[in-house]
Amino acid sequence: MKNSILSVVIMLLAVPVIGFAARPQAGAEELQPLHIESFLTPPGKVGKDSKDTGEARDAIEARDSEVVVTLRGYGVGALAEGDLLVAERPILDQVAGRVLYETGELKVTRVQGSRALAVVKTDGKSDSARILGKYNKVMAGDVLHPRMMAFAPAVALTPEVMLEYNLLFTDPNAGATSMELSPAGRQILASAVQSLGPVRASLLSVEGYADPSGDAESNQVESYERALTIRRHLVDALNFDPERVKAFGLGEQEPVDTSNLPGSVERNRRIVVKIVPHKAW
Repeated sequence: MKNSILSVVIMLLAVPVIGFAARPQAGAEELQPLHIESFLTPPGKVGKDSKDTGEARDAIEARDSEVVVTLRGYGVGALAEGDLLVAERPILDQVAGRVLYETGELKVTRVQGSRALAVVKTDGKSDSARILGKYNKVMAGDVLHPRMMAFAPAVALTPEVMLEYNLLFTDPNAGATSMELSPAGRQILASAVQSLGPVRASLLSVEGYADPSGDAESNQVESYERALTIRRHLVDALNFDPERVKAFGLGEQEPVDTSNLPGSVERNRRIVVKIVPHKAW
C-alpha cells in the first residue's frame, strides 16, 4: 500500500531503549482493567484505628492520615511509585452506553508482583455527584486510568507512530457506535508498528486523542476505547507482550492542529503508538 495514503508519522530518535519484547507464542490473556481491589485502611477510619492486614503494615504505619488501597489488573506491571491514577465508576446509560464518572485520584506507593499499593489523594468529585449522589467517592471496583506516570527524568521517547482514526476504524466519527478496526485499518496498523515489534523497551504506550469539539468527558472515554481497541489488536493479532502494551485515553489534550481549517479535526482524532522507557523496569 502506498505510503502517501497512510498518513503515518514515524519518528526515530537516537536514544537506547531496553526491556520490551514481543510476547512468547501463547493464547491471548483475557483483558482485566486496572481497578481498586480492596481498602487496607477503610474510608473514614485511617491511622491507629485501621485494620492491619499484615500485607502492607509498614505502608499503613507510615501514612497515619491516608487511605491505602490495593490495585489489580493487567496495568499493574506498568506502574511505578509516584504514578497518579484517576479512579472512575463505569455506569451504563440508555443513550450514551458505558460512561465513566471520575470519583477521585490515587498515588501509587509500591508495586508488588500482580498487585500495587496506592493512597487516595482526592476522594469525591462534585462533577460526578449529579449521577452518583453520595457514592461519588472512591470505592472498591472503580476502574483506574493513568493521569501522570513517573517517567525517569531526561529520558526521551522513541520511536513514535501516529495514525488518524479515519485510516483505522470502521466508524471514525465522534459518537461512534462501533470501535472496530476496518480490514484496511488492520493492514495499515500492522505495517505502521512493524518497526516496534523487534525493539526492546520498557513500555509500548497506545494513546488515543479526540478533537477539541464536543463534551470533554465523552471525548476522554471515546479516546480510551479507541486506544483499547488498538491495544487488543497488538496483543491478540500481532503478538505484542500484553504486560507491556498499555492503552491511554487523553481526550482533547495536546491537539496537533488548532487552525480550525478543513482537515484539522481529522488530524486531531488520532492514535499515537510509542516506545516509552520506564524507570520501573
